[in-house]
Amino acid sequence: MLDKAGLTFVIKGDYTANDAILYIGNQQELVFDGGRIDHVILVGRHSKLKVKGAKPVFGKNVIIRGVWDIEEAHDGWFEYEEGSGFVANQLIKNMLAFSNDVTFCHLYFEEDRTYYFELPYQGNARLGDVFTYHINDKGEKKRHYGELYDDDYSFLRIFTIPSNTTITLNNTWKMLPTGLGAYFVFWEYGKENVTIEGKGTIAGDNKEHLYTSPYAGSKYYGEWGFLFRCFKCKNFVFRGITLRDAFGDCIAFQGSHLPNEYEYRFADGLLMEDVKIIGARRNGVAIGARNVMIRNCHFEGCGNEAAKGTAPRSAIDFEPDGIKHYPEIGNQNVLMENCTFKDNHFDVASYRNNLSDYGQLATTVKNCVFTAPLKIEGTCWMRFENCYIPFVWNTKDDRSLLLYSKHMEFVNCEFGQWDTSIRSKVTTKSTNIFTNCKFNTKIEK
Repeated sequence: MLDKAGLTFVIKGDYTANDAILYIGNQQELVFDGGRIDHVILVGRHSKLKVKGAKPVFGKNVIIRGVWDIEEAHDGWFEYEEGSGFVANQLIKNMLAFSNDVTFCHLYFEEDRTYYFELPYQGNARLGDVFTYHINDKGEKKRHYGELYDDDYSFLRIFTIPSNTTITLNNTWKMLPTGLGAYFVFWEYGKENVTIEGKGTIAGDNKEHLYTSPYAGSKYYGEWGFLFRCFKCKNFVFRGITLRDAFGDCIAFQGSHLPNEYEYRFADGLLMEDVKIIGARRNGVAIGARNVMIRNCHFEGCGNEAAKGTAPRSAIDFEPDGIKHYPEIGNQNVLMENCTFKDNHFDVASYRNNLSDYGQLATTVKNCVFTAPLKIEGTCWMRFENCYIPFVWNTKDDRSLLLYSKHMEFVNCEFGQWDTSIRSKVTTKSTNIFTNCKFNTKIEK
């Protein structure tokens, strides 16, 4: 144990520590000056770290733990092996361990590498059988799949980014295939001031998923394969990166509807800028938060047949889960603008964007050219401005996408197709307003 205050420990040679635990004391500094270590558990106690030179200083069998007070860390500090045979979970966790919830740290993933990571849990794929259930009005057994969010299922969570952390990601992270229908690549609960930026990619396993579960054909399967599951988080930024192939959602940024909650429930502050969302099986992005800005983003191939889409099957879904019981988690001051869309099953979906009695505009979508239908049903307080909307009635689902919504505004929008059998009902509703809109092809029932 190195515990003498004020000392600096310099590593100039190569050391193998036989999996020993090495503690660095409070405010002590570990300096790598031409040496490296391996087979060691390195534990910080508000410790400092300095690396000289460009060569890796941590072998492939190093585990970083504890609390470190450093301003930045680099993935080039760690030895790496090319190919999917090298599972990089520990390397990524080591980098995240250099940050903490109190002291800001900038983590740089900039090496020319592909990091393959996995869901470590390889056990029971029939998790749905153990959830509690209720019998609905139709006599059907409905499992409470939301129990997946309980800490009892923490083995489904792979990584967590601490508060006050910026990640610059310029390489590729690729998930190895799993047969489980639920995972959380990043589980973010109550975290604040997190930025993920760069030109890199984080990919789930949707393209290579192992369809071996007995739930492969069920409604449950694929609802919870998240890349980022953010509950009641504050001040998150996603900029420039590509998120793709989630088995469920690429990003879910929502308030908490978990039953045992403390202090507050709402999510507040999200910026998505120049982000590509591709090939999500369920939703590209799900939003239920305050003060959200989504601009210049591209959504492609979400929820479609190629992605083996599962409902709601949308590029972006404005849907605060649990708002009926917890009104404070509804969408407020949300803006999406200048985004592009391609080959999604739905481009926009929304159910209960906010409650009918909220009393003011909650979500604005502007300057977007949609290429797929909008699934706007049973929602309130949304405005579409300067948008091209190809369909307002989905003949496949045989139902109106606007008929049951209230307090909707459409300004300077062009509609590619319009169901004449419902047009009078929708446009004459006093709560739905159409201003300077153009209606094209008529669709008769």
